[in-house]
Amino acid sequence: MKHTPSIFFLLLLSQLSFGQSSNISGKITDSLGVSIPLTAISVEGTTLGAVSNEKGEYRLALRPNKIFNIVISHSNFKSQRREITLQPNETLILNFVLVEKTVQLQEVDITSQPNDDTRKEAGAVKVDPKTLQEIPTPFMDFNQALLSGAALGMSSNSELSSAYSVRGGNFDENLVYVNNMQIYRPFLVRAGQQEGLSFINPDLVKSVEFSSGGWQAKYGDKLSSSLNVDYKTPQRTSASMMLGLLGGSAHLEGISKNKKLSYLVGARHKSSKYLLGTLETQGEYLPRFTDIQTFLTYDLSGKNKEAGTTTIDLLASYARNRYELTPTSRVTTFGTFNQVFRLNVGFVGNEELSYDTFQGGLRLKHKVGEKFTTSFITSAMGTKEREFVNVEGGYQLCDIGQNLNTGELNSCVLVRGIGSEFRYARNFLEAEIYSAESRNTWEVADHTKIEFGARLDYEKIDDKLHEYSFLDSAEYVQLTETITSENELESQRMSGYLQASHAIGYSHSLTYGLRATYWTLNEEWIFSPRLQYALQPDWYSDIVFTASVGLYQQQPFYREMRDFEGNVNTSLKAQSSLHTIVGMDYDFFQWGRPFKFITEVYYKKMWNLVPYDIDNVRLRYYAENNAVGYAWGADFRISGEFIPNTESWFNLSILKTEEDVEEDGRGYIRRPSDQRVTISFFFQDHLPNNPSVRVNFRALYGSGLPYGPPNTPQYRNSFSSGSNYFRTDMGFSKVVKFKQKEGKRTFETLFIGLDILNVFGVSNNISFNWVPDFDGNQFAVPNSLSQRFFNLKAVLKY
Repeated sequence: MKHTPSIFFLLLLSQLSFGQSSNISGKITDSLGVSIPLTAISVEGTTLGAVSNEKGEYRLALRPNKIFNIVISHSNFKSQRREITLQPNETLILNFVLVEKTVQLQEVDITSQPNDDTRKEAGAVKVDPKTLQEIPTPFMDFNQALLSGAALGMSSNSELSSAYSVRGGNFDENLVYVNNMQIYRPFLVRAGQQEGLSFINPDLVKSVEFSSGGWQAKYGDKLSSSLNVDYKTPQRTSASMMLGLLGGSAHLEGISKNKKLSYLVGARHKSSKYLLGTLETQGEYLPRFTDIQTFLTYDLSGKNKEAGTTTIDLLASYARNRYELTPTSRVTTFGTFNQVFRLNVGFVGNEELSYDTFQGGLRLKHKVGEKFTTSFITSAMGTKEREFVNVEGGYQLCDIGQNLNTGELNSCVLVRGIGSEFRYARNFLEAEIYSAESRNTWEVADHTKIEFGARLDYEKIDDKLHEYSFLDSAEYVQLTETITSENELESQRMSGYLQASHAIGYSHSLTYGLRATYWTLNEEWIFSPRLQYALQPDWYSDIVFTASVGLYQQQPFYREMRDFEGNVNTSLKAQSSLHTIVGMDYDFFQWGRPFKFITEVYYKKMWNLVPYDIDNVRLRYYAENNAVGYAWGADFRISGEFIPNTESWFNLSILKTEEDVEEDGRGYIRRPSDQRVTISFFFQDHLPNNPSVRVNFRALYGSGLPYGPPNTPQYRNSFSSGSNYFRTDMGFSKVVKFKQKEGKRTFETLFIGLDILNVFGVSNNISFNWVPDFDGNQFAVPNSLSQRFFNLKAVLKY
């Protein structure tokens, strides 16, 4: 009742204004079409306003031929803003669909920025986690949802993998943080179908920020990107459960009665057996990928909050992943319209891959008043990985008849090669990483902030490799690969950063800093200065110009140091890249709805590069700093309400990246990640009068990547793949909202969805097998990805 006078005053103003000749009216609902009463409708810069009634309806009179900014606000929902101009005697219908706020009462982060929704850092994009959960992907994977265009310059050519590249980088050049704790990927995975789930559990996410380059000094030393995710701090008990043909998940969140302890627990299971059945290699697939995560927060503060607040967070995760394959046969048809080939393979043996990974961290955070915050973080990662392979495949390569008159259509007319290939592997890897770090933020003044910190890492790697393969073709046995090695490494890394941020009036934002790193194994110090600047000009406040320049130097990790024969180069130096990025954001209204246009151009100069080849999702490094390179390109993104009250977007990326390897005599050649054009878009719609019935559509396109035959440096990355990556996924859904009884909580919603994955059944290629004929000529046989698949799923929320 304490808001009654203000509500009455707004109602009185709205009634007095009805005598004017122009007005707006409409209805305010939530995303499921439920009316929202007592919503304030105000006119920015004036005393005009109205309040919605019990049916969510409102009416407001305005002067014609004048620009007004209409603001819709409610304590439980995110505010919305519309710019309108009315003609004389016009009645404009404006309906609003409000999105619930993500409430966090335990701490408030004070920033000097005038608008949190405005980008102040080149390359960085904030992503709504609720929108990511709506994107149709094979396993509801977080990284695959990001690849749908939510981030700038991000690409991948495999829907089976959570690995991604950014602006010409590779899979190992991406930083991932969850609540400021660094996350690591498995080591031994060779193919996308062998991967488990990406670390981040979408059910637990509160906020997402992805940087495609030019990020601040407080984040680490990688060459390509930084993904920063915060998990939720719940304020009430909630739960959800998802079941589908490709797996399931469940999560529980809540808070104790005394409001001291909040908890998040999530479990996921990925069952890709039915989807893998659409691959060319037939056999018995037994993939079992399971993980469980928990995030706990406890408030250690006393009753006197003015003395400061202290919280302790615990993040723990365990992933158990098993992949078994007993292949039986494979039939692959490839070639051109005029000349078609077919590879028939019969298999004996099996593959087994297992990896168990534990990652966890403890963060103690203390806030002294409103000016100073300090955090101490300890974290650990341990992984045990096993790779057992014992497979022999007998093959026949032949020409396929194309003549209707000979009766040999689609049959083998000429045998080009017969032989067998045997692959054997017994590989063991154990890794342990322990870290301790301090992060500090000091609000020096209203518009100045200083951040600084230091970190110490201890790493231990124990790797045993024993694998070989041979090819028996035309009674000639050739050993194609043999690796036998045992490597044990122990080392420490030290790093620190110092940066300052300034907001200069309303228009200017400046951040500059320095990062330093030392590694005991190669005894190398590296220093990385970084600078970010943003301008929001007074003459057009809806435009923001951004710029970033900085040095990004990636100290080698174990994979970069190990060459094709299993030898480890402990003197390998850090790969270096100078990022230069300029961009522009433009917020505008079209058809009375909000839109955002982002464009960025960038140039990266790179040196001390370690060349590598890509085999499916495995990176094979040459373990030498013997290359220099560059990458340049541009990204374009437009997002907004193409359909009223739904968020959609369209992305276009243009890229060129090349490298020059010393003493190969070839000059600059394409890097393995040189994908010249990528296009992605996500579109959603709903029935006009029933927003609970929705359809989602995503499409991905990537131009062909370079490739070449194995063990032939003179032809490395010489050929351009004629097979582009093109994929579309579509999802249909219905949301049933249960009636809530007063004073008693029950189930809130039931989501029923049908996804059509790879709608057009496009056969995309991920890599090539090289098969010789009787004359020793090599044929590149493509390895294809999944075909069309229907996935039914249901999500129940409490």
